[in-house]
Amino acid sequence: MQHSESSPSPVDIAIVGGGASGVLLAAQLVRKSNLRVALIERDAHPGLGVAYSTHCLGHLLNVRASDMTALADEPDHFVQWLARDGRGFGPTDFVPRAIYGQYLQDLLADTVRRSDGRLEMIGGVVVGIRHEKDGVEVDIEDHVPLRARKAVLATGHRPPSKDSGAYRGNPWREDAIAGLVPDASILLIGTSLTMIDVLISLLEHGHKGPIVALSRRGLVPHHHPPAPIPTPDADTSDLFTGSLSQRTARFRAKLRAGLGWPGLMQLLRPHNNELWHGLDLDQRRRFLRHLRPWWDIHRHRVAPHIGEQIDAARARGQLSIVSGRIEIGRTTDDEVEVTIIRRGSTERDQRRFDRVVDCRGPRNEVDVRLPLHAQLVKDGLLRPDPLNQGLDIAEDEALLSREGTPSKHLFVLGPPTRGRYTEIVAIPDIRIQAAAVADQLIAQLREPSGLAVSPAA
Repeated sequence: MQHSESSPSPVDIAIVGGGASGVLLAAQLVRKSNLRVALIERDAHPGLGVAYSTHCLGHLLNVRASDMTALADEPDHFVQWLARDGRGFGPTDFVPRAIYGQYLQDLLADTVRRSDGRLEMIGGVVVGIRHEKDGVEVDIEDHVPLRARKAVLATGHRPPSKDSGAYRGNPWREDAIAGLVPDASILLIGTSLTMIDVLISLLEHGHKGPIVALSRRGLVPHHHPPAPIPTPDADTSDLFTGSLSQRTARFRAKLRAGLGWPGLMQLLRPHNNELWHGLDLDQRRRFLRHLRPWWDIHRHRVAPHIGEQIDAARARGQLSIVSGRIEIGRTTDDEVEVTIIRRGSTERDQRRFDRVVDCRGPRNEVDVRLPLHAQLVKDGLLRPDPLNQGLDIAEDEALLSREGTPSKHLFVLGPPTRGRYTEIVAIPDIRIQAAAVADQLIAQLREPSGLAVSPAA
């Protein structure tokens, strides 16, 4: 897909970030309005982002195909695309993420065609956004500034840390495991979904050496049952009231009564953000500190085939799961010295690994080392949410200023909003948010601006 390299024309909406979130929003805006939209993406291949840029066919979606449509109002969109594509996947299959990336790129290409010139692709890095009269001015590296009436930050995920020799802080880069001999010793920091991705990549490359995965509690995501289960008929209203301790006790009682984790999580799935919003700030902190790890291993389960590979690697002794903490010592291009302190022990185990990969998961918090964040913080347009999970936003996704005032021109979409919507990292959640943000922006921009044709009714 070609990017605009010339001076960009003024637009109604500038979307900063062309990964999954940005593409979903662009698709909604083009389908529902006549607004002029610019989609700004730093990567050469828009539409993929972190999750869907993988080339490893062993990296599977964690959700069955039937619930992976990109469009909230077209529930069969992805399943129909699969049928046309002829790859042999059906509604109940867990499709490779690389194929889902192709689906998103096809959706973007179709959106560009539908737009009849109203959607402009701009390749570049956004380094600043300033409020101007009746809109914003977006600074794009190596481009002239872009004027827009509204801007949406759909910047997705950032890697856990920085690379340093044999220590790799970005687990999603292909060189995270490049150059390893088959029997190399590997330490994976973290035991959640990112660790599983790196593990599957290693196994797909024929790695035979020992792999240690370490986290504070040593919890590994469970896997889905082989076949879909019906949503149970049970009353969960008592989980939405009372203190966090009372809710947790009621939750455990339902499990003991035989409801089961898969059924209960499936029952609560449409209401997770309602559960989150029903907690006060202190309860949310306690949930993140004490309960989130157990919630995540049941809520974000992996495909059955992935679970079988994890179990097999543990059974043959190749994969060891350790609960504890580590201290990183001397790092060279060939090895990393670490100290492991196992949970419940004070003994310090000195180890050396040929490669250490940080798999603690994506970051979404405010980071003033990023030029865009630094400028927005300096100008008082941005602040972190109270739990430092992401950017602080109002109920309508408007960015909150340093003083807590909602912006009239800046909005946020996707993973950076996880402070307000803790369950906002998966397509089923983001597509609903993208549709709502699109409807809201279209309603706000009904008055002609002189920059674009007024939106259709």
